Amino acid sequence: MDIHFGTSGWRGVIADDFTFANVKAVALAIAKMLAESEGKSLVVGYDTRFLSEDFAKIVAEVLINNNIKIFYSLNDIPTPVIAYEIVHRIADGGINITASHNDYYYNGIKFSAKSGGPALPEETEKIEKKIYEIIKSGERIKTKPFSEGIKEGLLMTFGESTYSESIKKLIDLDSIRDRRPKIVYEPFFGTGRRYLPPLLQDITNFKMIHGEIDPLFGKLHPEPIEANLIPLSNAVTQENANIGLSTDGDADRFGIIDESGAYISPDKILPIIYYYLITERQIKGNIVRTVSTTQMLDRIARHFGCEVIETPVGFKYIGDEVTKGNAIFGGEESGGATITGWLADKDGILVDLLVTEIVSKRKKSPLALFYEIISKFGEIYSERLDFEFKGKRETIEKGLKERIFEIPKEENVKDIKETDGTKIIFDDDSWLLFRFSGTEEKI
Repeated sequence: MDIHFGTSGWRGVIADDFTFANVKAVALAIAKMLAESEGKSLVVGYDTRFLSEDFAKIVAEVLINNNIKIFYSLNDIPTPVIAYEIVHRIADGGINITASHNDYYYNGIKFSAKSGGPALPEETEKIEKKIYEIIKSGERIKTKPFSEGIKEGLLMTFGESTYSESIKKLIDLDSIRDRRPKIVYEPFFGTGRRYLPPLLQDITNFKMIHGEIDPLFGKLHPEPIEANLIPLSNAVTQENANIGLSTDGDADRFGIIDESGAYISPDKILPIIYYYLITERQIKGNIVRTVSTTQMLDRIARHFGCEVIETPVGFKYIGDEVTKGNAIFGGEESGGATITGWLADKDGILVDLLVTEIVSKRKKSPLALFYEIISKFGEIYSERLDFEFKGKRETIEKGLKERIFEIPKEENVKDIKETDGTKIIFDDDSWLLFRFSGTEEKI
């Protein structure tokens, strides 16, 4: 059986391919990879999904048996907080048991690098190779009980993170306090429920929906996109709130609802933040975005004499550029972003706080703020369509490529890029991208 690390780790169906045996194999592969690079410590956490804590304990027991020091979270924890803890504790990486925004019957393993960002392909390819070798050999995977790990000093537990105190330094809390906006927050029964409310509830008129733990996610799909944010939209209009905020199951993605109840896509939120950083915070610099993200960011960058770095889909590439100091802000259309001086991974809590700051300081709704952007830089229209498929990827991919190269010349195709998927760019800078998901059977 193949265990493949996609754009954000490995995910599988619980009790089908995501089993204790396979999770132990992945943990051992990571331990062996760390040993080769002289890595000695990892942060380990888990989300609110079914059996996540049990899977995390098994991972920790495999790792401590291989002399890897573990900083183990006693509570469910967002992926961006794992990233923070890696950097804060000077660990060699981190593992979060989470399937992020996937349906309830999935679980997964996100492996983060020493930077706190998602592991780059050179690391995940090594892990995949070792997993294959372990499973093929039938190697018996040994574990060491928690109690022994604690006695030997290999297992250290932590409760609350200092993440919240650190993120406060990045946000203009006074502007939020002065405005005291009315906010409704949707964490999708996930890990964000323990982190965003304490940051905002004392300085805003704050209400949270779906803030309890439910491994079935209340029969909702825990991805903060328009189709899944209808309950939040309804709550915003019913409460006459100024804004609706959301994070996905492990709180690394964001979702925003306008005071009108309208969904404001990441392709609109990212330009709002980038423009604000340059004009209000006076932080001028390059932008990094994925191949599938709005080119409104390009227009803003060109206006201020900045460069655009385009990457394949996968926040690992964005985080790498921001960490290297090549960009002040990075984002992707699927709802991930980070800023310079923060984390190498995407952080939905950070974006929710930034948007709250912008709305409070500018005294305008997200939709009004985007209208300001298009009044300065022109309109851009974008839409994302997801199509599910089952086991026919190669056939679909072959058919798409054949048809793409049959596009009539009168369509004025300027370029065809295959950085990640196939992106057709036309003379007027409009574009069309066909790309397979790295974590789901979707195009």
